Amino acid sequence: ENILKSAMVQFREKGFRDASVRKICSDAGVTNGAFYAHFESKEDLFNSLVRPVLDKWSDMYSSEKKVFLKIKSSEDIIRAFEETFDSSKALIGFVCKNRDVFLLITDSSVGTGYENFIDTLIEEEAKSMISFLKLSRKYVKNPDVISENIIKIGSSFLIKTVFEGLRSGKSAEDISKETKLVSDYCIAGYRHLLGI
Repeated sequence: ENILKSAMVQFREKGFRDASVRKICSDAGVTNGAFYAHFESKEDLFNSLVRPVLDKWSDMYSSEKKVFLKIKSSEDIIRAFEETFDSSKALIGFVCKNRDVFLLITDSSVGTGYENFIDTLIEEEAKSMISFLKLSRKYVKNPDVISENIIKIGSSFLIKTVFEGLRSGKSAEDISKETKLVSDYCIAGYRHLLGI
């Protein structure tokens, strides 16, 4: 527990690469030997801080996205668009509740497998929207009007709104409000371009 607390401080202040196991141990009041009795490496320690939160995040994200892949009519598309932000609200709340861990991932993870977390998240969001639009093709007027590049830009706008709000210290309520505006903006654009 003391090692994890010390590591959180060191990683946030120094970043993963520059954080020192020796300093983490010293601040935690343990020996290097005690450290290696609990963790295989500095990366294992970093994983211990972020993996439990990311596993929950991944489960939530996967279950939220499945709802939007049940398209059998243009009404289903409209319903999915209207419900998009409601499902995102739970994810935003989770990110804000675990602010320290997500800031650790976004700002202090260079040198770990998490350093491209935001880009990976944008890619996942774009893939989800691409799948949604493929299922929607036969129910819209203009199925081929939105390119993958436009979808990635929209996904980036949405994801970065959440994480920039987190970085700037905004409250969960303010991040939700801003993300809702961005979501409404993107959805209005998609609906207009698709002709629904």
